[in-house]
Amino acid sequence: MQSVEYREQIYDILSDPTLSIATRIDDALDVGVDYLGVSIGFFTRIEDNTQKIVQSTGNHTLIQPGETCPLDDAYCRRTIEIESPLAIQDADASSAVADSAVETFGLGAYIGARILVKNEVYGTICFADTESRETDFTAAESYFVELAARLVAQALEQQSYERELAERETEIKTKEEVSRALIDASFDLVFQIGSEGQFTYVSPTVEDLLGYSADDYLGQPFTSMLPDQSTIAVAEEIYESVMAGETVVREYFPLEHRTKDQVLVDIRVTPLYSGEVPPEDRTPADIVGVQGMARDARERHHRYRLIRVLNRVLRHNLRNDTNVISGYAEMLRDRLEDEDAAYARKIIETTERLITLSETARKLEANLGTPPEIESVDIVPVVVQAANQIDEQYPEASITVHTPDVAMAKSAPRLEAAVWELLDNAANHAGAAPSITVTVLIADEQTVIQVKDDGPGIPTDEKTVLLSGQETPLEHGSGLGLLFVNWIVESLDGELTVRDSEAGACVEIALGRTGEL
Repeated sequence: MQSVEYREQIYDILSDPTLSIATRIDDALDVGVDYLGVSIGFFTRIEDNTQKIVQSTGNHTLIQPGETCPLDDAYCRRTIEIESPLAIQDADASSAVADSAVETFGLGAYIGARILVKNEVYGTICFADTESRETDFTAAESYFVELAARLVAQALEQQSYERELAERETEIKTKEEVSRALIDASFDLVFQIGSEGQFTYVSPTVEDLLGYSADDYLGQPFTSMLPDQSTIAVAEEIYESVMAGETVVREYFPLEHRTKDQVLVDIRVTPLYSGEVPPEDRTPADIVGVQGMARDARERHHRYRLIRVLNRVLRHNLRNDTNVISGYAEMLRDRLEDEDAAYARKIIETTERLITLSETARKLEANLGTPPEIESVDIVPVVVQAANQIDEQYPEASITVHTPDVAMAKSAPRLEAAVWELLDNAANHAGAAPSITVTVLIADEQTVIQVKDDGPGIPTDEKTVLLSGQETPLEHGSGLGLLFVNWIVESLDGELTVRDSEAGACVEIALGRTGEL
């Protein structure tokens, strides 16, 4: 496997909430040993200047669960002092490892990274071999170990959070009023609704939010807080979902103020279970009501709407002004010759890129707030249609399509925009007469759309932005097209992958496969 595939594998393992943390770490150590070509992997806990092996893989007698040693005699002593992974090709020749550590453990090659939980050193995750390496650890290998350390830290923090949450739930049962006071101080509104759909508790903060006192709502149906029939219908669906055992989160949910104005809030509604039933035995039949928490979202919604308006105005002006620039540049190009005409063509090309960027931003904004209705569909017609459109638009491009007769996948209409964007990107950037191949592949659990071209390939900075889904001041893409594709694929619960290719670019969209034929 390639390094990126190992990183994807370790991410999937350490992010899987269905597995215990111990199982996830064991599997991650096995993947790391395989990827790094070493024989030993271990996860440590460091406390009171002592290293304790918590989990390990390999046959080293001193690197087994439960084994301890003074931190000064451990390879990890230096590891916890630096931010980046510590990579040692030959321990005998390295000043980063104490002589006592080399004498005790006899490890030749070592790479490890510290694990920070709540900004404190928790321990390390390390990989080693009794023999030294002929070459240094690569940057990709160091990044793999650093990624593993961060994912383990996230899992440990999540475990800590869940433990604290469980303790908080116990406290709520024993000291309900004190807990309610704490929750009330954290939210603009806290409420409980019984199994008959009536308010059984409303926090006093409701008066600041909606203008009514808590007593005005007690015993009233929860619909009394809602402004209209459409909102009531949505609220009733939420209530039924929570009473069936789901936790529901909604942004910008409207409530009615005493003045009849609407107040937009972010709400989170969860089931309330009978305290007589142990958590592990709870079922929807044990739900006795729902609890909701809300925060005032009016200011954020106002800012969001203002930003959208500003974006639309900016794009409108950008398109109009760039069209003017392009028009004058074309007139100059027709009147000028040689180098001066080339300058005019450069202006035209630049304005075309700006217009394309503006249009992609418009498509992103138009789709951001619209979750897709994912269903089982045959994606072959979608791929063929997008390829035909690009073929007509770029007659100089050679487009080849390979598909089975039928390829069912979990998809939505917006998939066509993603495929079109990939093909348009290839036609635009793969040379004067690009050769583009579109292939639909059917795997065990996925249906894959592969787009390959014979151009110069996707630049490294573009790959980084595409795979991370975000830009940084040091890493940014030249356009939004690939980010648009990534966003669409993620919204379809799919995966977007940039494959290594001998020539050109190779991008794959993997969607969940359905059993229909």
